[in-house]
Amino acid sequence: MAMASNRLTSALLPDEPMLGVKLGIVARVCLPDWTADGVLACPAVPTRAITMRSMALSLGDPPETTRRHVNLLRDRGVFTLSAQGVSLAATADNLALVERYYLGVHDLLLRLIEDVHATCDIDLTVGTAPQFTIGDVIGRSLDILLMPIDTYRPVGSSLLAFLLWGALTVVAVRTVTHDPVLARRYANEIPPDELRIGTSLRELAAALSIPYATAWRQVHALQAENMVTRLAGNRWTVLTRNLLSDSVREISAPPSLLLLRKIRELAQLGLDPARAAAHYRQGRPPLADLGAPRVA
Repeated sequence: MAMASNRLTSALLPDEPMLGVKLGIVARVCLPDWTADGVLACPAVPTRAITMRSMALSLGDPPETTRRHVNLLRDRGVFTLSAQGVSLAATADNLALVERYYLGVHDLLLRLIEDVHATCDIDLTVGTAPQFTIGDVIGRSLDILLMPIDTYRPVGSSLLAFLLWGALTVVAVRTVTHDPVLARRYANEIPPDELRIGTSLRELAAALSIPYATAWRQVHALQAENMVTRLAGNRWTVLTRNLLSDSVREISAPPSLLLLRKIRELAQLGLDPARAAAHYRQGRPPLADLGAPRVA
């Protein structure tokens, strides 16, 4: 889900890989403005905003980096600045971008719920009548996407390194994740190394819209932290030994627990995981192409 979200924001905001994170934060803050009546619509005037200082603190970014990214998005017409802080620009020109983003993350969560239902045995109590709105789904989707950014704090690593690590982790067990038999077999343990897949760093960097030289530096920083392993042919992956540290558990456990809670909340509001596909707004999103074997 996170990797597909990266592809979505890279298409909407090319040239700067981390602009999508700023878009996600501001979009979450401004969501009540854009879904005030239970439908997605451009508000007459923005009422919600977040300060650049709050964004920088949340991301662990230098204030000047946050300011540069915010100003870039303001110049592109995506953000507007006021005394309150940063908001999504409520303009006709920005409407198409905001709709595509909100509907994109909406459908990504539905895809995840659909896949969880197909591959996991999780008891979800479904409410008797649907009471959820588009804002309920989008808000929970953004919470799930933004949570790892708050919990990822290994010393010396950047958000770009986190993006690479996440992509390598996804690719390593993609064939397990989407196989109903293997997913259930390894529901409560780390899949063995023989089931893991390595990925070309060059292909991965291109898929994530990261310059290869930058990806090379970041992946070596991850290797120094013992979070990734280099294989033959300049292919990289995460192996069991890379996943057993306390720091990795601190990264992965909170977002997973939040994800389960958010899915349960939507189920209680009447979103039946068995019928999640019926609620797509743009259709089932494709999996992000990360140089890994394709799955259905």
